[in-house]
Parts: sequence; structure tokens; C-alpha cells
Amino acid sequence: MITQILNVFRRNLLQKLIALIAAFCMWVFVMADQDPSMDGSYTVPLTISNAPYELIPICQEKTIILDTRAPRSNFVKYDANAFRVYANLEGLSEGDHQITPQVVMPQGFELVETKPAVVAVKLDPLSERQMPIEILTTGAVAADSVVKEVRKSMETVTVVGPKSFVDTASRVYGTVNLSGNTSSFELQIPMRTVDDKENVVPFVRVVPSVITVSVDIESGFKKRIVPVVPELTAPDGWELIKVNVEPAQVEISGADSLINSIFTLKTEPFTVQTGQRLFKGTLKLVVPEGVTVKSDEVTVSAEVVRRPIVRGNNG
Repeated sequence: MITQILNVFRRNLLQKLIALIAAFCMWVFVMADQDPSMDGSYTVPLTISNAPYELIPICQEKTIILDTRAPRSNFVKYDANAFRVYANLEGLSEGDHQITPQVVMPQGFELVETKPAVVAVKLDPLSERQMPIEILTTGAVAADSVVKEVRKSMETVTVVGPKSFVDTASRVYGTVNLSGNTSSFELQIPMRTVDDKENVVPFVRVVPSVITVSVDIESGFKKRIVPVVPELTAPDGWELIKVNVEPAQVEISGADSLINSIFTLKTEPFTVQTGQRLFKGTLKLVVPEGVTVKSDEVTVSAEVVRRPIVRGNNG
């Protein structure tokens, strides 16, 4: 029985081997035709790995484009989540570096090209800086109301991030919208860090990122016209005559409780220089907080004369 089976395989052995090889070649051809090799691209997030301790990596590139080649079925089977791209910073020191991305791909893919081929990474020391908070207001409260006070829950915050970016921070501020409010309110506002050109500083964070602001609004808006009192003095041995202020009166506005207690507005103190016979200058008004004037400057003029010497009577 076994002999008969062996005789079947041995009979026409050469023809059978040729047929087997031909069948295999046909299978390879058909498979290549049905699942041909093709090119495709994936956009993959760039991951920073092994950053040195206490150094902050700064990289403008967020994604890498991978040009790949693989059988068509692979492009159906895998999406961008199957790929990983790393910028390995192990062993690097502070400063600027050019890093070649490292790519991990599923089996069956050939990497043709990465775009970009290298990424620029800067390693910057971690820094922090205390900065005062500015509160800006937008809009206006209701016509019959006035802002009495704006209070912050804290005076300073900490700006944290790469040293080269923290150093560019010019101010930290938050914005409060007053539009249409008629009563006091409290809210939390986010902090914003900008440089001296009012551009937002990237790669930094503010601690805390939000603060509480309380706005005291008082109903009952009042206006009043009050005289201006110049705080002008002359050097020893001299006196001022014909003192004139322009304008002599100004209109003030604010909450009833403030306006009712104000009867004059004084200028900032100023002493005329010795030897100056005629004085004319612009002085700032001392305006109480919560009071509004159209202009906080007035023009003051005066003549400077010698003070008469009073002689004693010897008779």
C-alpha cells in the first residue's frame, strides 16, 4: 500500500515540481496585484522624552508628517494612532539643539521620509517671578450708578516657566466687564501675561491662574461744580499776588456720599523758584478716589514780589 502511494508521487515528479513552482509564482503575482505596495502619509504628534531635570523643553513643532510605504491593506488597517514619534533629549544640556525624530511604526511599513527631518528644541532653566496684578475695566455701569471701589483678592501672582520667556513678561492683568451693572458683584477672572509689546507670553503659567475681584457699585450718581484752590507757595522773603486759576471751577461727579463731602478741589503743592517774578504753569488736581473730572489739570498764574520789611518804631 505504501509502495503504491510512493509510486504515485514519483511518477512524473519533474512535471509536478514545475506545476508547484508555477502555482506559487501565480499566487505571488495575484497577491501583489490584489494588495499592491503604495505610498501614504500620516500626521503624528511629536512627543518630547527624557527631558533633563529642571530644564524646560521648548519646541515649536507639535506634529511630524511621516511619508511611508506599505501594502495597501496596511493603510486600511492602521491609522495615525498606531505610530509614535519621539524627540529624545537624554543627556542634553541647556541651550539650542537639533533633534532627529525617532519613529515607531507597525510591522510592514517602510519609512520614506519625516517632515521636518530634524526639529529645533531649546532647553531652558525653570524660572519663577513675582509680579503685581493689574485690573482693567471695560464698559460702564448704569447711568445712575458709580464704581466706588475695585478690590483684588491678592496683590501679586507668580509667573512660572522657561527663564527666557519669564524674563520677557512685562505685566500681568485681568479684565472686569462693568457693562450695565447696577449693584456690587464679585467674580473670578483669569490672569494674562504679556510682554512690553502687549503680546501674550507663551510657555508660561500664572499661579494662581485666576483671582477673585470684588466691585463695589453705589447707586445715586451726582454732579457738582466746585472751585479750584491752588496750593502755590513762594520762597522765604517773597509772596504771591494776583493768583489766577483757569478754569476757576470744575465739575466733579461720583456717588452721593462722596460728592456731598467735597466743597473744593486743591492742586498738588508747588513752590515757585527764587527769582521768578512771573509764574505760569500747569498743576494737577488732587482728585479723591471714586470722583471723576473731565480734566485733572489746571493752569495757575501769579506775580512774585518781595515781602515788605516791617521795621520797628524806635520813637
